[in-house]
Amino acid sequence: MDLFNFAIAFQMLLFLYFEVTTLVNLYPWNDLSKYSTKEKIIEATVNGIIIILCIGLFITQIKWLMIISVVFWFVFLFMQLLNWWMPYLTGKYLKQFPKTLYETHFKNTLKLLPPIKDHIIPDLQHNVLQIISLITFILSALVLIT
Repeated sequence: MDLFNFAIAFQMLLFLYFEVTTLVNLYPWNDLSKYSTKEKIIEATVNGIIIILCIGLFITQIKWLMIISVVFWFVFLFMQLLNWWMPYLTGKYLKQFPKTLYETHFKNTLKLLPPIKDHIIPDLQHNVLQIISLITFILSALVLIT
Protein backbone atom coordinates (compact mmCIF):
# COMPACT_ATOMS: atom_id res chain seq x y z
CA MET A 1 0.00 0.00 0.00
CA ASP A 2 1.48 3.36 -0.99
CA LEU A 3 1.57 6.40 1.29
CA PHE A 4 -1.46 8.04 -0.33
CA ASN A 5 -3.67 4.98 0.20
CA PHE A 6 -2.32 4.55 3.73
CA ALA A 7 -3.29 8.17 4.50
CA ILE A 8 -6.78 7.58 3.07
CA ALA A 9 -7.10 4.40 5.14
CA PHE A 10 -6.34 6.34 8.33
CA GLN A 11 -8.74 9.12 7.37
CA MET A 12 -11.46 6.50 6.91
CA LEU A 13 -10.49 4.85 10.22
CA LEU A 14 -10.77 8.21 11.94
CA PHE A 15 -14.23 8.74 10.45
CA LEU A 16 -15.45 5.28 11.47
CA TYR A 17 -13.98 5.48 14.99
CA PHE A 18 -15.44 8.94 15.54
CA GLU A 19 -18.89 7.93 14.32
CA VAL A 20 -19.03 4.70 16.35
CA THR A 21 -17.84 6.33 19.57
CA THR A 22 -20.27 9.21 19.06
CA LEU A 23 -23.33 7.07 18.35
CA VAL A 24 -22.81 3.79 20.24
CA ASN A 25 -22.58 3.61 24.03
CA LEU A 26 -19.58 1.35 24.69
CA TYR A 27 -19.39 2.02 28.43
CA PRO A 28 -16.87 2.15 30.07
CA TRP A 29 -14.95 2.99 26.86
CA ASN A 30 -17.28 5.94 26.37
CA ASP A 31 -20.33 7.09 28.30
CA LEU A 32 -23.14 8.39 26.15
CA SER A 33 -25.79 7.98 28.83
CA LYS A 34 -26.05 11.73 29.41
CA TYR A 35 -26.48 12.58 25.71
CA SER A 36 -29.90 12.60 24.07
CA THR A 37 -30.38 10.77 20.78
CA LYS A 38 -30.79 14.16 19.09
CA GLU A 39 -27.44 15.42 20.51
CA LYS A 40 -25.63 12.28 19.34
CA ILE A 41 -27.12 12.45 15.86
CA ILE A 42 -26.31 16.16 15.47
CA GLU A 43 -22.69 15.68 16.60
CA ALA A 44 -22.20 12.61 14.41
CA THR A 45 -23.82 14.25 11.38
CA VAL A 46 -22.09 17.64 11.55
CA ASN A 47 -18.64 16.24 12.29
CA GLY A 48 -19.17 13.29 9.95
CA ILE A 49 -19.99 15.58 7.03
CA ILE A 50 -16.90 17.71 7.70
CA ILE A 51 -14.66 14.63 7.97
CA ILE A 52 -16.08 13.07 4.79
CA LEU A 53 -15.66 16.40 2.98
CA CYS A 54 -12.00 16.50 4.02
CA ILE A 55 -11.48 12.92 2.85
CA GLY A 56 -13.09 13.89 -0.45
CA LEU A 57 -10.82 16.93 -0.81
CA PHE A 58 -7.78 14.77 -0.17
CA ILE A 59 -8.84 12.03 -2.61
CA THR A 60 -8.97 14.55 -5.48
CA GLN A 61 -5.17 14.71 -5.39
CA ILE A 62 -5.48 18.38 -6.32
CA LYS A 63 -2.73 20.00 -4.28
CA TRP A 64 -4.64 23.05 -2.94
CA LEU A 65 -7.67 20.90 -1.99
CA MET A 66 -5.36 18.44 -0.25
CA ILE A 67 -3.80 21.34 1.67
CA ILE A 68 -7.25 22.33 2.95
CA SER A 69 -7.77 18.74 4.09
CA VAL A 70 -4.39 18.59 5.87
CA VAL A 71 -5.08 21.92 7.59
CA PHE A 72 -8.37 20.46 8.82
CA TRP A 73 -6.63 17.34 10.21
CA PHE A 74 -4.20 19.61 12.04
CA VAL A 75 -7.00 21.79 13.49
CA PHE A 76 -8.98 18.67 14.46
CA LEU A 77 -5.97 17.30 16.37
CA PHE A 78 -5.10 20.70 17.87
CA MET A 79 -8.64 21.18 19.23
CA GLN A 80 -8.51 17.75 20.86
CA LEU A 81 -5.23 18.66 22.51
CA LEU A 82 -6.66 21.97 23.74
CA ASN A 83 -9.82 20.30 25.07
CA TRP A 84 -8.10 17.39 26.81
CA TRP A 85 -4.38 17.93 27.38
CA MET A 86 -4.35 21.59 28.38
CA PRO A 87 -6.79 20.97 31.25
CA TYR A 88 -5.00 17.75 32.19
CA LEU A 89 -1.57 19.37 32.37
CA THR A 90 -2.46 22.88 33.56
CA GLY A 91 -5.92 22.74 35.13
CA LYS A 92 -7.11 25.47 32.71
CA TYR A 93 -10.28 24.76 30.76
CA LEU A 94 -11.72 26.09 27.53
CA LYS A 95 -15.18 27.64 27.76
CA GLN A 96 -16.70 24.97 25.48
CA PHE A 97 -15.27 22.12 27.61
CA PRO A 98 -15.65 23.08 31.27
CA LYS A 99 -14.80 20.74 34.11
CA THR A 100 -18.53 20.27 34.83
CA LEU A 101 -18.96 18.69 31.38
CA TYR A 102 -16.09 16.33 32.13
CA GLU A 103 -17.59 15.44 35.53
CA THR A 104 -20.98 14.53 34.05
CA HIS A 105 -19.91 12.89 30.77
CA PHE A 106 -16.38 11.47 31.06
CA LYS A 107 -15.45 10.96 34.70
CA ASN A 108 -16.38 7.27 34.74
CA THR A 109 -14.77 6.23 31.46
CA LEU A 110 -11.53 4.23 31.22
CA LYS A 111 -8.30 6.11 31.93
CA LEU A 112 -4.66 5.17 31.52
CA LEU A 113 -2.98 8.36 32.69
CA PRO A 114 -2.35 9.15 36.35
CA PRO A 115 -4.23 12.03 37.98
CA ILE A 116 -2.60 15.45 38.29
CA LYS A 117 -4.08 17.31 41.24
CA ASP A 118 -7.81 17.73 40.59
CA HIS A 119 -7.42 18.13 36.82
CA ILE A 120 -9.45 16.17 34.31
CA ILE A 121 -7.85 12.99 32.97
CA PRO A 122 -8.07 12.30 29.22
CA ASP A 123 -9.91 9.01 28.76
CA LEU A 124 -8.79 6.12 26.59
CA GLN A 125 -11.54 6.72 24.04
CA HIS A 126 -10.08 10.16 23.34
CA ASN A 127 -6.46 8.99 23.65
CA VAL A 128 -7.13 6.55 20.81
CA LEU A 129 -8.90 9.27 18.78
CA GLN A 130 -5.91 11.56 19.33
CA ILE A 131 -3.44 8.88 18.21
CA ILE A 132 -5.50 8.14 15.09
CA SER A 133 -5.76 11.91 14.46
CA LEU A 134 -2.00 12.40 14.84
CA ILE A 135 -1.20 9.52 12.47
CA THR A 136 -3.81 10.82 9.99
CA PHE A 137 -2.30 14.30 10.05
CA ILE A 138 1.29 13.05 9.70
CA LEU A 139 0.50 10.65 6.85
CA SER A 140 -1.60 13.22 5.01
CA ALA A 141 1.09 15.89 5.40
CA LEU A 142 3.75 13.46 4.19
CA VAL A 143 1.73 12.77 1.04
CA LEU A 144 1.74 16.53 0.37
CA ILE A 145 5.47 17.02 0.82
CA THR A 146 6.68 13.89 -0.99
